[in-house]
Amino acid sequence: MAFLALASQKSLLTLQKNFLQFQYLSIQNQVQQATAQMTAIEREYAANNGDCTEDADYIYYQDLSDQLETEKDSIDSQLTAIENEISGLKTLVNNNIKSSCTLNLISS
Repeated sequence: MAFLALASQKSLLTLQKNFLQFQYLSIQNQVQQATAQMTAIEREYAANNGDCTEDADYIYYQDLSDQLETEKDSIDSQLTAIENEISGLKTLVNNNIKSSCTLNLISS
């Protein structure tokens, strides 16, 4: 019956993985929005032959984009760790099911 506990743990990790994937997509969308804002500011300055690197809004979106990229990297490493745990639990569940079935057949 240990495989039931392992299967439950695997299901919990799968839920966590799905939540992290949702967060990852949300952050990715925010990065795209920040990049679009930066591009708009760059175009505005380019039309006037100016330099946008000192613009407060441009700096804000650049910093935001950098921060979000860092969060994406963190989530990506968490996803990798969870995927490794899920893979390990799949193996444990399969091994425990096989062991349990073998014991039941031998005991009968």
